[in-house]
Amino acid sequence: MEVHHHPHVEKKNLKEYILEGLMIFIAVSLGFAAESLREHLVNKEREQIYMESFYSDLQNDQKDLPRLIGNITDQQLETASSLERLLPNVQTNTVADSIYYCLRKIIRQQGIRGYITDRTIEQIKNAGEMRLISKKEIADSLIDYYKGIVYTEYLQQTLLGYKAKLLDNLPLILKGADYSTVINDLNMVIIPDHHLYLFNTDPVHMNRILLQAVEISALSKTVRRNILQLLEKNQKITRLIAEKYHLEKD
Repeated sequence: MEVHHHPHVEKKNLKEYILEGLMIFIAVSLGFAAESLREHLVNKEREQIYMESFYSDLQNDQKDLPRLIGNITDQQLETASSLERLLPNVQTNTVADSIYYCLRKIIRQQGIRGYITDRTIEQIKNAGEMRLISKKEIADSLIDYYKGIVYTEYLQQTLLGYKAKLLDNLPLILKGADYSTVINDLNMVIIPDHHLYLFNTDPVHMNRILLQAVEISALSKTVRRNILQLLEKNQKITRLIAEKYHLEKD
């Protein structure tokens, strides 16, 4: 009967096992290192793209926010000042063109969101990638800037409530037919080509209107001050981004 012999297998010694294990460890470690490096480079590239986009958004805000400040000054602050001068001295037979004009103007409002470019902050928040911003000072400054916008928006919502109360009281002193002539087809507030007169000049009603105009003015000053502070923060962040991410300012 034929006997089959198994081939002789040479046993590895301890050093060979250690060397083999070490080589496997090195290979795995290099794989992890390469993957980590690749992820780091991808993240740095994404960070740069985000920063360029933030930079563009902030520059747009720098151009647009001054227009909002101008509108607040014109529609609320200067108008309220005119009403403080006009209302105490008017009678039903006094020409009241400017009062109609000012009251129609002061209840108008343009929200801050219409003057903010927020595409990048919304994108990075939705993607959960704020962590990609490696410069802590810039990340903190951006968060503070957009929180300031939210707070200003809240103040404007409160201001709308003040304006709604004023609007509710306008029928106490204004004639509806005349009030409708203080706006044109382009939705612009105008002084019409014929004289307007008040419906009523009861001192209690006039005082209520004046107090509400003063409240609108006071809160509008706070809103304007907040927006001016936002502009200062914007300029600081823009300079930081340009410096840290090597961007040329237009």
